[in-house]
Amino acid sequence: MSVNREPQLAPSDIKLLRLFLKVVECGGFSGAQAELNVSASSISTQMATLESRLGVRLCERGRVGFRLTEKGRRVYASALRLEDAIDTFRMDIGEIRGKLVGELQVGIVDSTATNPDCRLHEAVTLFSRRDHAVHITLHVAEPAALEQRLLDGRLHIGIGAFYHHVPGLAYSHLFHEGQSLYCGKGHPFFRRAPNDLEAEEVRAALYVGRGYIARDLPPVAGLNVAATAFDMEASLTLIRSGSYIGHLPRHFAQDWESRGELRCILPEQFDFISEFEDVQRRGGASLRLVRAFLEDLRRAHAPPLKVR
Repeated sequence: MSVNREPQLAPSDIKLLRLFLKVVECGGFSGAQAELNVSASSISTQMATLESRLGVRLCERGRVGFRLTEKGRRVYASALRLEDAIDTFRMDIGEIRGKLVGELQVGIVDSTATNPDCRLHEAVTLFSRRDHAVHITLHVAEPAALEQRLLDGRLHIGIGAFYHHVPGLAYSHLFHEGQSLYCGKGHPFFRRAPNDLEAEEVRAALYVGRGYIARDLPPVAGLNVAATAFDMEASLTLIRSGSYIGHLPRHFAQDWESRGELRCILPEQFDFISEFEDVQRRGGASLRLVRAFLEDLRRAHAPPLKVR
């Protein structure tokens, strides 16, 4: 009498599951093709092999686009847990040997490099002095995307201005970022004398909102949101068109303002401060390499000791 046996997990299966994770992360074969630098036919063949090994259809693909099946979603969740378990095993072995080992995924919002209060580079310097064999990957994304990647395990640490906190994540203050309202040199406000502008006409002007800030929050409330951007480069482009006004980080806008491309509008009424925080999944700091990087991140951003 023959007995049906469940397929055993071989090293080649783990490689196929990692390819599957990348396909899902990239939203389909085309995105994964560019990311992995392999042909679409090769990806299709490997996905078919994985489906045969698992005995389930993972996704629908073709003219209708890429879509996970219900079983595919369950396999995806299990594959993420498997990756976490493998990473944890590697980290545990490294800890037994007294060395930090593994993959560290860090995400940060865009256009922070010119902020003198953002000292992520100093944190990396501190971390590099530790005894480690850690591969750091630094991602740039908008706040909501960072939070989602933290929740599904694709990031260990996120850094950004988060205007609402998500359950399941732990937030801690790092630094502040000043924001001002700007217009481009083609805008009607640009040539107006500062004391000739009224707050009400500023509120009526077409405004570039940020897709991750709700319209009823104080930075945006009362402004006429007529366009949306999800990063500072996009906001800057729309503002420079002369058709819109919008908020930008002061450190980011400084060079454009000094070149006469931008002008700050009524700072005493429309400036605001963003609080930047580090964030990780609750319990995520139990991993030694994550805990070590957080220590260095917070040490780099700690206020200098006052000398008496």
